Amino acid sequence: MLAAVGTRNAETMTGQDTAAPPLVFSHFGYDTGAYDRAVDFWTRVFGFGISDHGPLGKQRICFMTRRPFEHHQLVAVSGRDPAQPTTVADLGFRAPDLGELRRIAALLAGEEGVTGIAAVDRGVSWTLHFTDPTGLPVTIDVDTPWFVPQPQAWALDLALDDETIRAATRARCEEHAGFCTREEWRAETEATLAASGKLQLQATPSVDPPPPDAGPVFRNEFGAGERFPNVSMFRVGMLAIDLDALAAFYETELGYLVTGRGLRPAVGEVPAAEVVYLTRDPGQIAQLVLVAGRPAELPSSINQVTFRVPSLPALREVCERMYAHPEVDDYRPVDHGNSFSLYCNDPEGNTIELSRESAWYTPAPSAWPLDLSLSDEEMLRVSEARCHSVPGFMMRADWKARARAQLLDAGRLEAEAFPRHA
Repeated sequence: MLAAVGTRNAETMTGQDTAAPPLVFSHFGYDTGAYDRAVDFWTRVFGFGISDHGPLGKQRICFMTRRPFEHHQLVAVSGRDPAQPTTVADLGFRAPDLGELRRIAALLAGEEGVTGIAAVDRGVSWTLHFTDPTGLPVTIDVDTPWFVPQPQAWALDLALDDETIRAATRARCEEHAGFCTREEWRAETEATLAASGKLQLQATPSVDPPPPDAGPVFRNEFGAGERFPNVSMFRVGMLAIDLDALAAFYETELGYLVTGRGLRPAVGEVPAAEVVYLTRDPGQIAQLVLVAGRPAELPSSINQVTFRVPSLPALREVCERMYAHPEVDDYRPVDHGNSFSLYCNDPEGNTIELSRESAWYTPAPSAWPLDLSLSDEEMLRVSEARCHSVPGFMMRADWKARARAQLLDAGRLEAEAFPRHA
């Protein structure tokens, strides 16, 4: 049992003195027993573009994005037993304001198969919970200007006006030890992350304008669409067998900072559970959420939690950490053409991917063996030669520019102001 949250410093934030690898969260993939329904929901309702799809052995895989600098933000993979519950604990999005949160709640209320719609005031956010038509738990947050130690959950009535909601939230927060403004929390957390070598801002890379001859790059029909939810994807959560041990792995090996822990009250269809919140960016209180309650015999639904690194030397560094860890296994170094990646399983069998983006694009899924013993120059030469021979090859910058133009024209572009950037 984890200790209850006290003040925001000593009891909610911990750090390691060892150097943390330079990485940021990139994308998330999960195994589903309702592949077609999952793809339909995320593309039709939430506006994701299908960047690629195809067979993956006996399974099917679909790469989806609303973020043009990421070929895929969300990956759905077929083949999971529909009778097995998911081990995905949260797929988190951020919205700009309460008005948009109300609009999304109304949109979801009319969507067949969506259940458990419930709003909650967490002090740090006004949050909409729901379960998608395939059983995946989803949250949409609107940040408040305040911080109070997490987890918290108070009733939220979205029928009230913004001013009433804001006043009630602030009054609740001020009653708790550790209350401060969001900016004060951010400054303190940034100093903590910087001092421990863990600071990694989730900045948005720039995307150049499309070339004059830009053609479509997405695999689904866009057309003149309706207004999709104005959100950005920014958090993932997974069920843990041993919550403390799994949190220690992400803290020690991948450099995450614990920003909150304790008993999270039940909301809607989401049961009460012990949770741990982790981040490497002070603009996000939680990038990763670990939730107690996964039975040891339940296989992981996490197909990939992907972390992007800035260089091939950084990739080698974090790969060495994974190879040296006694509880990490199933190592799979892969040249995707689009990226150089090491897949491996964390201590509870969740697949994590450490990835360095390449300068070119090939349609996915593509995979060749990756020899990490090669020099950087040789690795790049071998990969580029392969990519040039693949139909559909283009430079990665051209793919991103075309993707942004197509998403923007169709009203599907992610809310680029989120998450907040320094």
